[in-house]
Amino acid sequence: MRRISFIACLFVVLVVAVPSFAEPHDAVQTNLYFGLALDAGGEVSEEEWSAFLAEEVTLRFPDGFTVIDAYGQWRDPSLADAPIIREKTKLLIIVHPGTAETDRAITEIKSLYKRRFDQKSVFHTDASVRIVE
Repeated sequence: MRRISFIACLFVVLVVAVPSFAEPHDAVQTNLYFGLALDAGGEVSEEEWSAFLAEEVTLRFPDGFTVIDAYGQWRDPSLADAPIIREKTKLLIIVHPGTAETDRAITEIKSLYKRRFDQKSVFHTDASVRIVE
């Protein structure tokens, strides 16, 4: 009888708990665009980029992120006749819960990159997403 009670309790727990793991939930997808061109000439190397990821991004988002090699262009809106800058780019995609803590971490990553590689900006977009596993 005890065994049947245990099995019945286990079944109830699984029926209640399992759907919560499978149900979609809301999150934020942050895209950060890191230009690799340096003002002094050249570009951020793969070794420098990998070190930045390990030391700054992984530290703040150890659960995961995606990096895509891209090519982009931009023009500095603060300069009247700014030239168009075309450069290799790293697109960092982070899906996260959208808390004040993750917002601070993203702001820190952008600031650290700009300071470390003397960049004027890191383009940043956020979008609401639904995680479906």
